[in-house]
Amino acid sequence: MKAAFLPIGLRCRRLGAIVALLCCALTWPAAFAQPARGIATTEERLALVIGNAAYRTDPLDNPINDARLVASSLQRAGFNVTVRENLDRTALLGALREFGNRLNENTIAVLYYAGHGLQLRDRNYLIPVDAEIRSEDEIPISGIDLSFILGRMSAARSRINIVILDACRNNPFAGKTVAAPRGLAQMDAPVGTLLAFATAPGKLAADSGTGTSANSLYALYLSKHLLTPGLPVESVFKRVREGVVKDTQQQQVPWESSSLQGEFAFVPGVAAAAREPAPDQEAAGELAFWNSIQASNRADEYRAYLRQYPNGRFAMLAQTRIAALAPAPPAPPAAAPASQVAPAAPQAARPELLPRPGDTWRYRVQDQFRLGDLYVTARVNAVTDEGVAETWTTTSDAQVRTALAPRSLGFHALPDWTLAPPEFAPYLQASGLLRAGQVIVDQQRRIGQVLVPMKVSVEGEEDVTVAAGRFRATKLVLRGQGVQTRGGTRSAVLTEQIVWYAPEVKRIVKQTISTRVGNVLREASSFELMEAKLN
Repeated sequence: MKAAFLPIGLRCRRLGAIVALLCCALTWPAAFAQPARGIATTEERLALVIGNAAYRTDPLDNPINDARLVASSLQRAGFNVTVRENLDRTALLGALREFGNRLNENTIAVLYYAGHGLQLRDRNYLIPVDAEIRSEDEIPISGIDLSFILGRMSAARSRINIVILDACRNNPFAGKTVAAPRGLAQMDAPVGTLLAFATAPGKLAADSGTGTSANSLYALYLSKHLLTPGLPVESVFKRVREGVVKDTQQQQVPWESSSLQGEFAFVPGVAAAAREPAPDQEAAGELAFWNSIQASNRADEYRAYLRQYPNGRFAMLAQTRIAALAPAPPAPPAAAPASQVAPAAPQAARPELLPRPGDTWRYRVQDQFRLGDLYVTARVNAVTDEGVAETWTTTSDAQVRTALAPRSLGFHALPDWTLAPPEFAPYLQASGLLRAGQVIVDQQRRIGQVLVPMKVSVEGEEDVTVAAGRFRATKLVLRGQGVQTRGGTRSAVLTEQIVWYAPEVKRIVKQTISTRVGNVLREASSFELMEAKLN
C-alpha cells in the first residue's frame, strides 16, 4: 500500500486566523499556568493536546487555534492538560513518552492531535514539524507511529483512553516521491480505548470551514459538546458527527472506533444527574410525544419518535406504521421478449429463506468517492406481502432509518440517505429466481441524471469468504450501459453490480459496484457481511 495523508479536519485555511492568534498569544500562558479548575472528579484526568502547524514544507493555519480551544474545554471538564505546540520529532516523541509514563490504572487519558499525518501499510503516523519525507520508506523514520502511544496506554491499563486525530487533508509532501491515495488507515481501537477521526477512512475532508472562524468545524463541535453534563462520550462524538455532516452537506463524516468498557462522560457528577429527567418525567414525555402522533399518516413523524426513543414502549408499533406507510415497491417492467429469458422455468418460491423479525446483519461499506469506510446494521422489524420492513443504523451519523425492502426484484435504497450505494433485491433467494444460467428481466437504476437499463444474469454458485465467514453463495451480475449528456458532450455510462447471496444467512453476503463515465471511474464501492444474528 502506498502512503496517504490522514485527511481529517477542516483545516487548510491561510486567512482569517491572525487576529485570533495574536489575542490568544497574550492570554494563553497565564491561562494554562494554573492548575485545572472546574469539574470535581474522583479519577485522575490527564490530557495531552498537541498542535503542529509550523511545517517547513506546508505550514498550516488552524492546528494551534484548535489545540488551544480543545485544551480549554478539557481543562473546564477537570482534566490536567498539557499543551505542546510545533513539535519536532524529538519533542513529539518525548511528549508522547512522558504522557504515557504518567498513566496508570486510575487515570482517564485523552490525547488530541492537530497537524499533519500520513499512513503507510495500514499504520498511521503523526508528522513532526521538521519532517522532510522524500519517499514512503522514510515515513516510519520521520513520523511517530500512533501505535507507540496506544501501546503505552494499553500497558498502563488506564480505565479510559480517548485518542482524537484532527489533521489536515492535504499531503504536505505531494510533488515529491510520496504517493497520496485517498483516505487514512482504518484502525480498530484496543480494549478500553476510543479512537476518533475527524473524517471517515478513505474519505477526504474539506479544505476550509465556513465563515471567518479560525477553528475547524470538528474542533468547534468537539469543544462544545464535550462540556455537556452527563453526556456519554459516544454521544458526544455522535453530536460532533451530526454537526459536521450537516455543516459540510455530508462531505465530511467524522468516524470513531470504540472498545470502551463501562460508562464515561467528560463532565460527570451531580450537575449531570440533575439535568436528567426523572423516570416518571421521561415516561410522561414519551407518552405525550406518542399521543401527539399516533393518529398521523406521515412516516416522518414516526421516524422522529424513533430518533428520540429508539428503544421506547411504542418503537415496534412505530416501525410497523412506517412500514405500512411506505410506498409499494415499483412494479417490475413488462415481461421481456422470450429470447431474453432462459427456457427453464424458475424455481418455486422458498419461504424458508425469508428472514424473521429480529434478524440482524452488520456490513462494512467501503466507498471510494462518497462514504469512505463505515459500518451499517440492518434489523428486520416485520415481514409482509409487500416487503421486509427494516431498521438501519450507521456509524456515519446517529439517525435511525426505516425502509421497506423488496422480497423479489428491485433496487433497495435507504430513505433520506442518498449517499448510500443501493442494494439489489436483498431477499431475492426466497423468490426462487436464483437459478444458474437464468436471465432475469431487465432492471433500471438511476445513476446521477441517467436512467441506465441493466441486464441481470445468475452465474452459478461459488465459495465466498468475508469477515463473517466462508459461504457457498449464488452469484448474480447486473451490467448496464447508458449515455450521459452534459454541455453538449455525450459520454458512455458503464456500470456493473455483482451480488452474492448465501442461504445460510438469508441475505446478501457481498456486493460490489463499479461505474465509469467515459474513461473516468465515478463509483467504486463494496458491501461485505461482518456478522449475522438470525432467530
